[in-house]
Amino acid sequence: MKVLHIGPKNYPPNHGGVEKVVYDLVIGMPEVESHVFTEWQSSSACQRVMCLPKGLFSQRSMVRDYAQRENIDIIHFHKETFVPLALLLKFAGYRCIITIHGCAWRIPVFPFYIRLMFYLLDCFACCLLDRTIFVAENDWQLFSRIFPYAKLQLVKNGVALSEWSRKARRDEMVYLGRLAPQKNILRLIEAAEESNTRVDLYGPLDKRDQKYRERILQSIQKSHYVEWKGPIAFENVPSILSMYRVFINPSLFEGLPLSVLEAADRGLYLVLSDIPQHRLLQMPECSYVDPYALNLTGVLPKLNNAGVANREYVQQEFSVHKMVEAYYNIYKSLL
Repeated sequence: MKVLHIGPKNYPPNHGGVEKVVYDLVIGMPEVESHVFTEWQSSSACQRVMCLPKGLFSQRSMVRDYAQRENIDIIHFHKETFVPLALLLKFAGYRCIITIHGCAWRIPVFPFYIRLMFYLLDCFACCLLDRTIFVAENDWQLFSRIFPYAKLQLVKNGVALSEWSRKARRDEMVYLGRLAPQKNILRLIEAAEESNTRVDLYGPLDKRDQKYRERILQSIQKSHYVEWKGPIAFENVPSILSMYRVFINPSLFEGLPLSVLEAADRGLYLVLSDIPQHRLLQMPECSYVDPYALNLTGVLPKLNNAGVANREYVQQEFSVHKMVEAYYNIYKSLL
């Protein structure tokens, strides 16, 4: 079986949840020959990893020719913006599936017409592609009601469980992920200043919005409590998280946030924005904060061992092995 993955920004992953999911699928299915098309040019020497060109029709030509040459069985897309490309290739006779890693039309900062466009893309995917997979349960439930006869499935993200010990940890909060507008980083910096709370940020700056990047850097430079540690390699994520007691994600929008699962797996106490995607996780040791009126006063746990129950919960509910098995069964069902 040969599967072509389209949509991760880079490979191997840096901080994006989509990138990590694709990586786990490639690594976790040795019986499947995996190929990857990324959005960003990478210096990686990984086999069968290439960068997509710009433009819909250039992408269609490149993917179609590649799939024909390599005898690809299934093309697996990983982002709503690739639905038009998926439809073109589906109409050309290829088996095409897509994973919706969070419905972008739910992002409140987007204008109405942008949100409507994303919603329609999700509807087209549900109706026309061979499988549409959701990682967020509320998204899957919604579209299952709208399209009861569509081939929709729920596959929750998972993390690889790792050995862990509770050693002395830093009192600073840690955020790990892209420093993008929907992640609410500017408000997090302001809240840290207002509450005299130290926060360490790990992750790459958003490449799409130059003005936002400049605002982030200016805010960090002026801050007395927030420090940006820069991007880190994905293999260093467990060791970095293990240095802290508390993980914060103030995001305005998520699908099924992989960084939250990774932090819970390391036994961190969680401070999460009060959004449905975080509530659905049902983490046992967690505080919820209003992302629009973010206040960090009093959210730090008083007990040093707070977070242990999160690790036990993730081990039971969000195993990467369950995720990989579910995707493998979907692939087999299409052949």
